Amino acid sequence: MSKAKQKKATYNDTVIKELIVKYGFGRDYILKSIKGERTGTIPIKIQEEYNALVRVSNKIIKEQINQL
Repeated sequence: MSKAKQKKATYNDTVIKELIVKYGFGRDYILKSIKGERTGTIPIKIQEEYNALVRVSNKIIKEQINQL
């Protein structure tokens, strides 16, 4: 018997730490909000801010790589 292997999601740890500081929630709550396991207005805001910050950070990293 073999179990199906699921790929473990990776998240930008720096962004998560900043969201923890901003909202004052624990890491578990922030991660579950990003995954969509929590409902409400705050988890939706957390998810939107996480996605926006990751897009911006990836854009800045690509720009820096292109300048090298």
